[in-house]
This record gives sequence, structure tokens and C-alpha cells, in this order.
Amino acid sequence: MLRLNNQIRYPVLIILLLILGILITDFLLPQPDNVSLLYLFPVLVGLSLKEKNDVVLLGIVATILSIVPVLLFAQEQPLQNLLLERSLTVVGIWITSYLVLFIQQMKDNDTNRSEQFRALFQFASTGIILTNNRGEIIRINPFTEKLFGYTAHELVGERIEILIPPRLRVLHKKHRGTYAHDPEPRSMGIGRYLSAVRKDGSEFPVEVSLSPFKTAYGDYVMAFISDNTIRKENESRILRQNQRLEQLAAALQNLNEGLEEKVRERTRALESTKNDLAIALEKERELGELKSRFVSMASHEFRTPLSTVLSSAALIITYAQRNDLENIQKHAQKIKTAVNNLNTILTEFLSLGKLEEGKTLPTREMTNLPQLIEDVTGELKLLFKPGQVLQQHYSGSPNIMLDPGLLKHVLINLISNAIKYSPENTPIEVHTVVTDQDFSLKVIDHGMGIPEADKKHLFSRFFRASNANNIQGTGLGLYIVHRYVELMNGEIGFDSDVGKGSTFWIRVQIN
Repeated sequence: MLRLNNQIRYPVLIILLLILGILITDFLLPQPDNVSLLYLFPVLVGLSLKEKNDVVLLGIVATILSIVPVLLFAQEQPLQNLLLERSLTVVGIWITSYLVLFIQQMKDNDTNRSEQFRALFQFASTGIILTNNRGEIIRINPFTEKLFGYTAHELVGERIEILIPPRLRVLHKKHRGTYAHDPEPRSMGIGRYLSAVRKDGSEFPVEVSLSPFKTAYGDYVMAFISDNTIRKENESRILRQNQRLEQLAAALQNLNEGLEEKVRERTRALESTKNDLAIALEKERELGELKSRFVSMASHEFRTPLSTVLSSAALIITYAQRNDLENIQKHAQKIKTAVNNLNTILTEFLSLGKLEEGKTLPTREMTNLPQLIEDVTGELKLLFKPGQVLQQHYSGSPNIMLDPGLLKHVLINLISNAIKYSPENTPIEVHTVVTDQDFSLKVIDHGMGIPEADKKHLFSRFFRASNANNIQGTGLGLYIVHRYVELMNGEIGFDSDVGKGSTFWIRVQIN
């Protein structure tokens, strides 16, 4: 149906009037088939119409009016012949209509593409610049005007270098020439800082994409330009933030390492404190055991000689009344022996106290070793059992540099032990060897020996071998000897077999 819009209605009416004129001519001519092809002309004129429905309407009207004369002249000629003649006209009308519609569709497509391109070009939110192969600006979009501050009139015809900072124009011209020899779509400035300049001379970072194309009129390049200021600021901000994060991470790492080191130090301190407490507890336990041993030992060792002294003193009084001089001398000797034993015990206690307090320090001086051994033997003469003799074997220089007091105490303890734990009628041997570097001493007895199970504890405080419980002693002598030998920078050891005797040896460095 006809549209009422005035812009379309009048052209359609004019074409309809043209068809009507052709119909009148077709009636007036004696042979109407001669003008039947004229019905194609109004349909071709339909190219000027915009609506496809109007073209279809013209085709229908032209078809109907081209057949009307045939029906009117049917009395003069057979209808079948007339319809056959006009069928070519009808086919021509619809072929022409189809061609008109096809051409209109092509025009519409071109118009749509043109409108889309115009909309893209005009309303794009990025700068678009069209240049020829000489780098001259052909066209720009409105956003480019806003981006650079130029009007289209100011930029069209100028070289693209007008938008490049002056210091970079020569280099850009060289790059443009290189690009013209091998144009291809690409992004410019990837991984680099690319800048442009506005009309007011201010520079700003940009991103540029190039799209070359060819036409019948020449080669062109379309450049898409985006303001990269915000992105660059964001990148700079992100870079600064990353740097700060790296600094914070480094600071946290240092703090963490510091905390870990403090934790390790605290752990070590706790472990040390724990170990110190364990050592203190162990010492406390040992001290408790030592106190218990000391009380047990003192109660036994002091009671025996004191009982001897008391009983012998009472008997001396009785024998004095009888003038029994022999028994008086006998019990006087027992009192003397008991007192010597008590003196030995007190001496060992005092020596132990000084050692534990660190008050015993070695003093080196020139000492005549054979004479020292003779002096010790003389002091211990009263302890010898019947038939016991001391055999001394000496080799080397008689004079050595060492602490005579400490060595004398060692000799007294080792020789008195040999006397105490050996039977009657057995020899006690003392072997001494002096060299330029050291001297060694061996005290050999043929007594009861030391059980294997007791050997590892022999130098401990208050320890006595299991086979010596019935023999008087404190269990401190060998412990003190061991400490004295260490103070003289020496070492001590022994070899022993039960029932065969023992050999105690020391070795002291003298140089």
C-alpha cells in the first residue's frame, strides 16, 4: 500500500501516471504489442524509490495494466496468442523488478556501511587519523580534535609529525619511511614510552595502532590513538607500590629472620637454662648422695678410732696401776695409730674442701725425687705390716721441676693403700723414671686387687671397692690423688687383678 509520506508519495504517483500513459498509448496503437515493452520503463524508474514495497507495487500495477489491452483486443485475435505475446512483457517486468530490488539492496548496504563507518569515525572514543603514503593528514575524527586541541581545518594537509614532540620528529620521519616500504597492521611503542604533543605544546603518553589499506586512489594508513596518561600513571603507581611492597617484603623478611634468630637465641637460652638446671639438679642429687655417704662414712670411720682411743686409755689406767709397762706401751701405740687415722681422715676432708673451692693451686719448684720418696717412706714406716718391705727403683735425673706438696700427698696415698691392702711378708715396689719431657711413677703391690665391676668407679668420691668394706678408709683418697695429678698436668691409671695385686701409675709433664 502507498505510504502517505509526501517525500515518497509524489514520485510513486508520477510513475503510476507514466504507466497509465503507456496504457493509453497501448490502446490507441493498432498493434499494442509493439509498446508492451514500454511497461518495463516505469519499473526501472523505481530505482529512485526508497521503499521496496513501492517497487513491488509498481511491478504489480505494470503487470495488470499490460494484460488489460490483451483482454480488450481478444475479439480480433485469439486470447491464447495475445497472452503468449504479453507473457514476455510480464516476465520482463518482474525480472526488472527483481533487478531494481537487488540494486536497492546493494545501495542500502552501501548506505548502512557508510553510516556505520561515519558513526564509528565520528563518535569513536579514540583518536582516528587518516594519512596518505606521504604522511599527510587527510582526515581526523572529532575525538582527535579534542585529544590534540586542533581543529580539523588546522590539521588536514599537515604532516603527521606536527603531533610528534620536536625532539623526536626526525626519528619518526625515518621510521615512517621504513614503515611505508613494508606496511602491516601493528601496535607502536610496545614496551616503550611513546609520546605525542598537543597544540599548546604539552606532551602526553599515547598508544598507537596502525592499519594500512589500499584504494584505487592510493595507499593510506589509519592510525588509532589513545591517551595513555592514566594507564602510565597507574603503571607508575603500581611500580611504586611494587617497590614499596618489595621494601616491605624485605623488611618483613629481615624482621622474620630477626624474630627467628631471637627465637633460636631464646631456644638456646632455654636449652642452656634447662641444661644448667639439669646440671644443678644432678649436682644437688650428687651432693645429697655425697652428704649421705659422708654421714655414713664419718659415723663409721670416726667411731672406730675414737672407740679404740677410749678403750685403750681406760686399759692404760688399769695397767698403770699394775705397773704393766708392756701393755701400756701396746695400748699407747694403738692410741697413736687411731689418732694418725683420724688425722688422715681430717686431712682428706680438708684437701677435698680446698679442691672443691678451687683453692688448691700447683707451685712448681726444683724437687729431689729420691729424697721425697725416702721422706714419705719414713713417715709411713709405722704402718708397715710384719714382713712388708719397700723396694725403690729409680732411673733418670734426681731433680725435677714440680709441686713437691702435691706429689708427696700422691705418694703417701698410693703407698699407704699398697700397705693397707697387701698381706704381711709381701714387697711394695716404687718405680720412678725421669726423662727430659716427663716423669712416671708406678706403685706395685701384691694384695687383694680390685674387682672388675668396681674399676670404673674407683676415682669417684666416697667410693670403696666391694672387697675392702672391712678395711678402714674414707673413699676419698684416690679421688683427691686423681685431682692432684690433673693439677700437675698429668694423668693417672691402674691395672689390677683380684688376688694378684694392683699397679697404680702416674705420668706428669715436666717441660
